[in-house]
Amino acid sequence: MKYDAAQRTFDCEPSLTDTQVLEFCRQGYLFLPGVVPDHINQRTCAYLEGKIPATPSYTPPGMTREDLERIRTSHEPSSIFLEDWFLEHVLLNPQLAGIMRALLGKNVGLPVLASHHRVECPAQPQGWHHDADHLFGPELHFIEVFYFPQDTPVELGPTELVPGTHLGPSRREPQDQGVLAAGPAGTLGIHHQSILHRRGLSTATGLRHMLKYNYWRTVPPQRDWITEAHFDPHTAYYGGHNAARYAAHMFYWLCGKADQYRIIGGQAWPWSSPNQIGRSYGFGHQEGYLPDWRKNNQDGYAYP
Repeated sequence: MKYDAAQRTFDCEPSLTDTQVLEFCRQGYLFLPGVVPDHINQRTCAYLEGKIPATPSYTPPGMTREDLERIRTSHEPSSIFLEDWFLEHVLLNPQLAGIMRALLGKNVGLPVLASHHRVECPAQPQGWHHDADHLFGPELHFIEVFYFPQDTPVELGPTELVPGTHLGPSRREPQDQGVLAAGPAGTLGIHHQSILHRRGLSTATGLRHMLKYNYWRTVPPQRDWITEAHFDPHTAYYGGHNAARYAAHMFYWLCGKADQYRIIGGQAWPWSSPNQIGRSYGFGHQEGYLPDWRKNNQDGYAYP
């Protein structure tokens, strides 16, 4: 791990393979249950509840210690990023860092703003929603992470996600269910910022903390994660109808090959079926279309 304190960036070895990167493109999320040490989880809760003193490693330019104390008690306690123990064990958590490096490239930019989702349980679930300022497209300039510093079983209302909904606008009824990020203290969730989600229903009694923040890309994309000799972009599984074209476009963008991405529609690549007897036509075409991320065209395709 190489941490640049002046630039607030880090670099390390990527930990995802071709197959896993494509899986993120299809699903839009990953969970890391219980990866933060228990003593750090306890310290985080104590910090958020004002039970221990703040010990910032420095005061950012233009701010004062009074500013940091005000920030600490707000719904955006970003001053926790200045605590050395939080930086080492949460922001630079080794398992998380390898994933960020794979998806965002070298010299990953560390978070600058925290959101504290504090809930007194029991509580009703939120409505399904895409976050404010969400953006649908193949680009992956940042990734959102959430951190549960206390045990968060289903009864405590963990974040609930709908896989694949980062690829376009989606709606769900309140009674519809998703994938719950339930887990022990120290669970980290990684997701595309545009994914449909909500706070789940909580039936237990207690205080639920959750911190949410973004990691940032600082370099152009390229395929420099763990490459697999057997991985073939022609035959890889990108998803079903109305999804494969978007996941493949995102994967190509991450490989630094967005300018080479063209599709011809129908049963052509990147869609495929296990029942076909030969490779899909359309792979590597220099002429064709792009998927219509803005949903302006009835057929779902756009000119490049």
